[in-house]
Amino acid sequence: MISQFENCKEAVRHERAIATLTHRTGVPVAEVRALFAEEFARLARDATVRSYLITCTVSNVLAALREKKAVDPIGAVPQR
Repeated sequence: MISQFENCKEAVRHERAIATLTHRTGVPVAEVRALFAEEFARLARDATVRSYLITCTVSNVLAALREKKAVDPIGAVPQR
């Protein structure tokens, strides 16, 4: 069972990761927070080892944001 202290420490790590993603990408914090929560929940469902969940979540969210930025609003890849 995870103690309340551990939950608090994990929440702080989540917020730090979200702040870092927001700073690095320039994406609004609300959007980053939603993507982070969704991806963390998806990864946590099947995780047997939780040590790297935040790291994997950050990596996946960053990749998703990069991919989203490469596609314009109508879904076409920008011309270069």
